[in-house]
Amino acid sequence: MGKLNDIELLKNIPSEITMLFTKELANYLVIYDGKIVFTKLEKNLKKLTISNIKEATISNNKLFEQYPALTDLKSVNNGLFIEAPRNYSEDSTLHIFYVQEDKDLDINTLIILNQNAEFNYFEYLYNKSQTHINFVSNSIVKENARLKYVGISNFNEKANACVTRNSYISRYGKSLYSIAEINDANIESNTNIFLNDKYASATSKVVAITSNNQKAKFRQLLEHNSPDTEGFIENYGVANNQSSLMFEGVGKINKNMKRSVARQQNKGIVLGEFARLDANPLLLIDEYDVEAAHGAAIGKIDEEQLYYLMSRGLTLKNAERLIISGFLSPVIEMLTTEKLIENFVSIVERKTL
Repeated sequence: MGKLNDIELLKNIPSEITMLFTKELANYLVIYDGKIVFTKLEKNLKKLTISNIKEATISNNKLFEQYPALTDLKSVNNGLFIEAPRNYSEDSTLHIFYVQEDKDLDINTLIILNQNAEFNYFEYLYNKSQTHINFVSNSIVKENARLKYVGISNFNEKANACVTRNSYISRYGKSLYSIAEINDANIESNTNIFLNDKYASATSKVVAITSNNQKAKFRQLLEHNSPDTEGFIENYGVANNQSSLMFEGVGKINKNMKRSVARQQNKGIVLGEFARLDANPLLLIDEYDVEAAHGAAIGKIDEEQLYYLMSRGLTLKNAERLIISGFLSPVIEMLTTEKLIENFVSIVERKTL
């Protein structure tokens, strides 16, 4: 285990990442080019099981019998395994920084929450050099467990990225996924949540900003595989310059999944004259006794709001930034330290100039 001032362990980590390691940041791991190189955990988080994913899956064959979709993990070498024991409950957040510099970023993460566990997870994805990114995470949320999953991707324009996040939720389990996509890469991101038992619920929230000639597509699937389940999709987007941003949300209620609820909303701001922002909310309903709704509101910044702010002395650009900051406030609420908030705001300002 390293200390915060351990120069030997941190010397290879880009300064854009190490500047985030403040005293406020109590619990974190750094995975550099596929390997865990630094760990700082308080005593209360040491109850978690944290290891290399290959080691964990070799000793856990029953997992693949129960969740056939995870079979691909048998061939995985790089990644992280996290397991919260039964009745685990801590307010603290575990922060994971995935950093690429010399190798392609090819990472798998598996999170298991046993019965009645509550766990807060935060990931920060970052690349330094030209690379292909293939990031996959899976979470298994067992009976009455609660997962709060927060992710930020900060890729540069040298990357082509494919990001997939899956969650499998049991009876009374709950997943809250909140993802901020503020990178410069061409990216395709998929979040798939499976409500597999009664009274399971989930929210999938994405905030995305595109700029320059960037192309980004975000697809979310919430599939109801049991009656009395609830799924919510929320998307917030800003498209600038000549970029292209697409949201596709799918609420799927299968036959006999009565009394299930599927809702989604999409909100977007188009800044650039040649920018494009599309929202495709889809409901695939194969049952009558359900609740389902969707909506989308896409457009330019409200002229009256701009006029009001400028009449109070703000420049046009500062007025736009203030409105966008309010629009993206769901992300601010997710961040745990002032430095993470500053980092997010600075990237937003750069991408919305």
